[in-house]
Amino acid sequence: MKRILLILFSAVLAAGFSDMRAQNVSDLIISEVMAEPDSSCILDDYGRQAGWIEIFNKSQGTVNYGGCFLSDDRSNLKKSPITKSDNRTKIGPRQVALFYASGDSHDGTFYVNFQIKRGSTIYLVSNDGRTIVDSIAVPATLPAGKSVVKSAHDLRQMEFETEAEPAAPSPATVNGTHETETGAQKMAREDEHGFILSIVSVSVVFCALIILWWLFSLLGKVSGSSSKPNGGKETAAGKVNAKASGKLTPEVAAAISLALDQEMNGEVYAAISTALHLYNEESVHDQESFVITIRRKESGWNNKEQNFRQLPR
Repeated sequence: MKRILLILFSAVLAAGFSDMRAQNVSDLIISEVMAEPDSSCILDDYGRQAGWIEIFNKSQGTVNYGGCFLSDDRSNLKKSPITKSDNRTKIGPRQVALFYASGDSHDGTFYVNFQIKRGSTIYLVSNDGRTIVDSIAVPATLPAGKSVVKSAHDLRQMEFETEAEPAAPSPATVNGTHETETGAQKMAREDEHGFILSIVSVSVVFCALIILWWLFSLLGKVSGSSSKPNGGKETAAGKVNAKASGKLTPEVAAAISLALDQEMNGEVYAAISTALHLYNEESVHDQESFVITIRRKESGWNNKEQNFRQLPR
């Protein structure tokens, strides 16, 4: 029975977690870097030409990278922090975000406070400020108007190699302005009749009941074993404690009986018999009339001469 329950519980857990998507900053990579733009390159939001950094989400879930860092200095990984207060710092599955290297992060959320130089290395750092999530080296011989790109040569394992290509951000660059599909919308699309939701709900309730039953059973066993220490067997220490607490144990009763038998003689037995006879015949009690008589006693408290008023007659 326990094996069947374990198999059912494992199956429900596997079904519940099978559709979970990775949502960690470790799923982000620096997919493309532009160091020195030319007249053919894109302009930033202020109409300026600046280098840029493209971050790609290789997972199937939305990743929030707010609080992470971008840097071109290995000794200063917190050089350009990414704000946490902007809701646009989220990348949907297979989407990219574009950061402009204008040298001033006050220009906006998607601007860094350094400019990209040839021969430098760009780092994407986790929100702890120490863990390097990804990095990309910019060749010193990279021509103007060219970007260094990480191209996937194994889509199943998401392995990338770096090469130089004409600079152009990926078409999926959205910087959080796109409308992503919510979980409820995705569930409504994939489970139109609600069968999956019903099965998952019933499975969760069933597993919760099994866990509660197991916990209460375990609690009952623990309580029962704690109420009967040593399996109900009385030890020598228990006997001593019983004597100290005033409980009459068989050993104490036997000792008392032996002492009484040695001390008692014929006169004691006769006295006990006489007392029992008188008690049963009710001849040891006085005969009372059960009438209470109250007699008036004169004192200074009830003397009429010493009172301020006359008692009514």
